[in-house]
Amino acid sequence: MAQKRIKTKVQGVRYREHATRKHGLQLDRYYFIRYRVNGTYKEEGLGWASEGWTVAKAADTLAELKRNARTGEGEITLAEKRAKAEALKQAELDRLRAEQEAAEIAKKRNITFQTFFENEYLPIQTTHKGRDTWIKECQHGKNWIFPIIGNVPLKDVSSFHIERIKKALLDAGRTPRTIQYCFATIRQTWNHARRIGIVSGDCPTRNVKIPKFDNKRQRYLSPVECDKLLEALGKRSDVTYRMALLSLDAGLRFSEIAGLQWQNVDLVRETLALMDTKSGRNRTVYMTDRVKAMLAGMPKAAPDALVFPDQNGNRIKHISKTFDEVVADLGLNHGIDDDRLKCVFHSLRHTHASRLLESGADIYRVKELLGHANVTTTERYSHVTADRLRSAIKNMERINNSGKVIPMIGWAG
Repeated sequence: MAQKRIKTKVQGVRYREHATRKHGLQLDRYYFIRYRVNGTYKEEGLGWASEGWTVAKAADTLAELKRNARTGEGEITLAEKRAKAEALKQAELDRLRAEQEAAEIAKKRNITFQTFFENEYLPIQTTHKGRDTWIKECQHGKNWIFPIIGNVPLKDVSSFHIERIKKALLDAGRTPRTIQYCFATIRQTWNHARRIGIVSGDCPTRNVKIPKFDNKRQRYLSPVECDKLLEALGKRSDVTYRMALLSLDAGLRFSEIAGLQWQNVDLVRETLALMDTKSGRNRTVYMTDRVKAMLAGMPKAAPDALVFPDQNGNRIKHISKTFDEVVADLGLNHGIDDDRLKCVFHSLRHTHASRLLESGADIYRVKELLGHANVTTTERYSHVTADRLRSAIKNMERINNSGKVIPMIGWAG
């Protein structure tokens, strides 16, 4: 039931009183105006006295609406007046929001390389990349990239800046491989900025040439070195020993060992099924007797469980530091400065390939066993076959050459 409207001294202005709520000494009042619109009476509420409405203010509002109706200008109902006010308010909010967004876009487009790298790029990479990888990227930034383009807006970085970075690296005696790594850090940062609309076009590293270099690792362990390494690892860490044995005897990459599941292990057929490898293809490798014995002696788990999980049951991200410590203790890298000649975990896979070739396997079979995408990669072990050919020639020479010099017919001296 509608509450009673109480008339005021101003025609067309009325109010109703709140049942209990006070405003000052009186009950709070809610004001209405009543007027004719196009021949029909219309009543609209204004608001409470506690909100600032008075008889005088209500009278002014009513007078304004009547005046608009007479002149044909402006709003003729309170609803229209409120709708216009709301539209103006929304328009102002939209304008302020657009200005803020434009300022944010301008700010982002003027963000410096270092600020973007540290605040936008790096936090994402720390969740997607291994710890060693993003730490190396930070080192590239601190040592070589930031000193030259750290304060340059990312969008303004050009080939000229990249050339300066390359020159600084070369002047410091850094290898082309280091230049390549630094360029990769810049390129990945740029590509991330392009994905979110801060820059456009190709990364400026694209137009800067890197000096040619051969980064192929050349370290292969002798049988004696392999035995010493495995023996030392076995004394320090069962897990690291087992992973090293798999790489040495089956040629697995670290990533393949880390992703190996028990359902990939077939002790009856003595095979390991490697899925989704680096080359994008699945492949099968074969166990040696000691690999089979090692796997057979390990505690079994669910088929989809990892053979070498970390302490939380998740995939291991990098080889244990125990491996590097044992290599250092054995002096396998003593006096070696060239990274290509240093013993690292991947050297075990290289050693496996060398042994295959030395045992008579042809390069195409080795390619399949190692899972190389093309034989060009396998040809990095050509020095092994070259040694075999050289040995074969020497053997032939010893067998066939009687030690006598056979004169050439017609040779006049």
